[in-house]
Amino acid sequence: MLKTLETERRVNKLEKILFGFDEEFNLPEIDVEELKKEYADRFEFITVWNEEVPSDVSIEDAVAFIGGPSAKLLRAMPSLRWLQLPSAGANQMAQHPDLARDVTLTNASGVFGVLGAEHTMALLLALTREIPLYVKQTERRIWNSGNQCLQIDGSTVAIIGYGDIGSEIAHRLKAFGAQILAVKRTAGKVPEDADEVFTMDDLNKVLAASDFVINVLPLTKETEHVFNNKSFESMKNGAIFINVGRGGTVDERALIHALSSGEIGGAGLDVTENEPLPENNQLWDLPNLLITSHSLGVGPGKYSKRASLIKRNIDKFSKNKPLENIVNRNLGY
Repeated sequence: MLKTLETERRVNKLEKILFGFDEEFNLPEIDVEELKKEYADRFEFITVWNEEVPSDVSIEDAVAFIGGPSAKLLRAMPSLRWLQLPSAGANQMAQHPDLARDVTLTNASGVFGVLGAEHTMALLLALTREIPLYVKQTERRIWNSGNQCLQIDGSTVAIIGYGDIGSEIAHRLKAFGAQILAVKRTAGKVPEDADEVFTMDDLNKVLAASDFVINVLPLTKETEHVFNNKSFESMKNGAIFINVGRGGTVDERALIHALSSGEIGGAGLDVTENEPLPENNQLWDLPNLLITSHSLGVGPGKYSKRASLIKRNIDKFSKNKPLENIVNRNLGY
C-alpha cells in the first residue's frame, strides 16, 4: 500500500507530454517505449490517437504536445509550454487564437528537404520532357513524339524561398547545369549553389529573367497571393511555374488566366489554396498543368528524420535548453 502511494506521488510529479498521432503522423511503438524508459523520472507520455483523449486521462496539466492539435485540444491544455508540429509549415498555428503567445512553437523543418527537392525535380522534369502528354498517349496506345520539350541545362531558375527545401533543390539543379537565382527575405551572402541572391523587393525582376520559377514560400501575411497577375505577367512567355510552398501564396485566378492565355507555358502544383482541390475547380481542366495532391512529403526518409528531431527536442526540453526549429510566430516560420 505504501509503495502504491509512493508511486502515485512520483507519477503526479511527472510532467505530461502528449503525442497527437493519426494515420499520417505517428512514431513506432518501440520509439515511444524507449522514451518512456529514458525519461521515466521526468515525463509521463500519453498517446492520443485521432484527437480521442482516453476518458481516464486529464490533459489540463500537459506541458508539451507533439503533433497537430485541434482548437478544442489546445483549449484543453492551459498549461502548455511547447508545441512540436510534425510539418514544416507552421502558418496555421503561428497566429492561432487558442495557442497562448508564451508557448514555444517548433516545426519539422529539415525533415522534408531531400524529399521536397526530389519531388520538385520530378515535377520539373515531367514538364520539361512532356511526360504528361506521353502518359495520356500510353493510355490510348498512341506513338507520337512531342515537340514542346524544354532544357534545364543552360537555363535560369528562380527559387523563391531559399530554406531547407529550396537549397536542396538548388543543389540538384546545379548538377543539371542551371543558373540559380535565390530569393530570400533578406539577401546577405550568396547562398551555396546559388549564383545570385535577391530579396522579395526584386521578385518581378527575377521572374522576368527566369525560365523556371519554383515557389517554396511559407504562407504569411506578406506572402499571401504574392504570385498574382503582375507576377505572372512579369514571367517570360513559356516559363514553367512550380509551387511546392503553400497554396495560399498564389492567386489561383491569376494562375488560371496565365496558363489558359499562354502567358506561361505550364505549371506543376503540389499545393493549392483549398485542399483537397474541389472537383469543379478550373485548375483540373487545364492541359498544361500537373497536380500532385500535396504529396511532397511522402516517402520513407521523413520518418527517421522526424523521429530523430522529436527525440532531440524532448531531450533539450528536459534540460531547459533552446529547442531546434523554433518558429518566429510573428513571421509565421
